[in-house]
Amino acid sequence: MKRGLAAEYLTSEALIAAICAVRTRGVTRVQAYSPVPSEAIDAALGARRSPLAIAAGIGGLLGAGGGYFLQWLLVAYLYPLDVGAQPPHLALAFTIITVEMGFLFGAMFVFVAFLLACDLARLWDPIFEIPGFESATRSAFWLAVGADDPAWSTADVEQTLTDTRPAQIHRFGGAT
Repeated sequence: MKRGLAAEYLTSEALIAAICAVRTRGVTRVQAYSPVPSEAIDAALGARRSPLAIAAGIGGLLGAGGGYFLQWLLVAYLYPLDVGAQPPHLALAFTIITVEMGFLFGAMFVFVAFLLACDLARLWDPIFEIPGFESATRSAFWLAVGADDPAWSTADVEQTLTDTRPAQIHRFGGAT
């Protein structure tokens, strides 16, 4: 969110009420900042399930498939050896590396997906310039409404936020 309005609330109940009030106006670009995780806030925001499980599955399958294929290519196809009258392609011998590559690639995909999903690659956001916003990590609950929403009207959104009685309201990112 590059610009918009932010409001500070002292309780999570007040924040949830404000989220519901703003969403009933048709505004969908809403983001909440809370010092503690809350399923009620996630439900009010309409948060979807995390995509990290899908990333882990895709990474695990690619890693396991790639590990197995590489072993088959090297041991059974390019350099087949007759060792103890065993066939060059013995799947049991490839199991350990296949599983380990699945775990490794699954973990790497989850790590990268986590950084992207949480937007942790971005070190600065315009909302950080609001005086007192650091209280979102300790004691206060903040609601940010993005000005890039199709239903955005500065006066209407500001009036809706004012009606929810926040501790303070600020504009950020040059929102007018």
